[in-house]
Amino acid sequence: MKNKKKSLKDKVIYQIYPMSFMDTTGNGMGDINGIISKLDYLEKLGVDLLWLTPIYNSPKNDNGYDIADYYQIDSDFGTMEDFDKLLFQAEEKGMGILMDIVANHTSTEHIWFEKALAGDKKYQDYYVFRDKEFVEAHPVTSIFGGDAWEYIENLYLYYLHNFDKTQADLDWDNDKVREETYKMMNFWLKKGVKGFRFDVIDMISKVWERCEMSNGPKLHEYIEEMANATYRNYEDTFTVGETWSADLEHAKKYSNLNNTEFSTIFTFEHTMFGPDKWSTSIDLLKLKAIFEKWQKGMHNKGWNSLFYNNHDLPRAISRFGDDREEFREVSGKGLAILLHLMEGTPYIYQGEEIGMINRPWVREEMQDVEAINYFDTAVKIEDEKEVLKNIKNISRDNARTPIQWDDSKNAGFTDGKPWIVVNESYKKINVKDALEDKNSIFYTYKELIKIRKKMELVKNGTFDLIDRESKEHFSYMREYKGEKLYVFANMTDKEIVISEMKDLKGEEIIISNYNDVIRNRKLRPYEAMAIKVKG
Repeated sequence: MKNKKKSLKDKVIYQIYPMSFMDTTGNGMGDINGIISKLDYLEKLGVDLLWLTPIYNSPKNDNGYDIADYYQIDSDFGTMEDFDKLLFQAEEKGMGILMDIVANHTSTEHIWFEKALAGDKKYQDYYVFRDKEFVEAHPVTSIFGGDAWEYIENLYLYYLHNFDKTQADLDWDNDKVREETYKMMNFWLKKGVKGFRFDVIDMISKVWERCEMSNGPKLHEYIEEMANATYRNYEDTFTVGETWSADLEHAKKYSNLNNTEFSTIFTFEHTMFGPDKWSTSIDLLKLKAIFEKWQKGMHNKGWNSLFYNNHDLPRAISRFGDDREEFREVSGKGLAILLHLMEGTPYIYQGEEIGMINRPWVREEMQDVEAINYFDTAVKIEDEKEVLKNIKNISRDNARTPIQWDDSKNAGFTDGKPWIVVNESYKKINVKDALEDKNSIFYTYKELIKIRKKMELVKNGTFDLIDRESKEHFSYMREYKGEKLYVFANMTDKEIVISEMKDLKGEEIIISNYNDVIRNRKLRPYEAMAIKVKG
């Protein structure tokens, strides 16, 4: 099988969370026809692939990541005919569709699990059912909180759920489970999807002697088997694995240059600071060191994914930048320039390209099961204001508020009652205004996509940090075949001086987040620019 990495290096992915993208039926939930209605917008942005979070039949206890039928489109999103139409129209506009594969677990409403509960031993073996003795010797805490073992009284057995109790872990050591998974993937590939994003794929092989739920001994064996049975048999497919626990060595195996596993992977070290999720905050020195490690460590050995946010992470500007009104636009542009000129495949999460931000939450508004569980537990021992502050900063609900299309009712997302609250910022932050303003964040993203496609240096260059000890700026240099690209980004709300900018010769500023570029050693608040220098 040929190496496909070269053809993937200029691709840019746009992630769609369908529930919150665009509603065409008035039921308050986004749908496939809503995506179709906005294909012209996505074509204008210039992205290549559209990653859809799950649209399969699901009770939605975890917003679609609890799948009851992998072969059916959930009726809330539309029909298979709608999906076929989306595939066709996206391809007509030069965009492919990536499906989200949840292979670690199914909904407890899946027919397999229902048969397992009815006593069918064959289907009990599809899942991780264990007796009391095993469970007591292997304690596991759910990622969503509480015990990960759920007791089924009439069976005298427990089943494993690393997430919500309605999401039962599959047993990938069972050949039949793997065969059924590959059969399902080939169904979608034959339909014409261009690839997959794999949810928590590092959890399909577990280390029971240490009660570790990821990076088991057969992990890479199973992934390579899956690749050979499915997407490696199709031309120009793109795959990305979600791997929260990956270190560099695992990452290089996942995204090796021979393309035997995935095109690329998601790693999350740059999103995790602090002792736990809810008390995390950004440390610039650590952030720079993490990016340096992955940029250097993967160069010519694997392939990075470049992202700040997704459906599980808060809004990029609120997390990494400054969402105050006077700085939101320039900060958002600066973050985009900083990330998109690194090596790897960039991902744009819906609304990121217009600068959407976090919002404050109260218990009654929350939809995220993880945030609800955290609030209900933490509020008993901590100050409620601090708990709500943490939820505003980190909750997944921040990413799931509807896209703000215009300043009309419900931000133009729906004529009905939205399934989740609309962020009140839509009056000032929306697609309509962004498209009309040629200096908006949208056009910065559009220009960065163009730069990636035409500059070999961005796709293939080396990476070196500039002034790694600075707590004020994040700057680096890329180099390829005698050409250099310097990226300077002020990460503060104050003017700073960067001495390394003074000696650049024969330079060309290829992009900046200020309209009036002043070439000296000073950078204004959150100012970022990329300077090309010929050798």
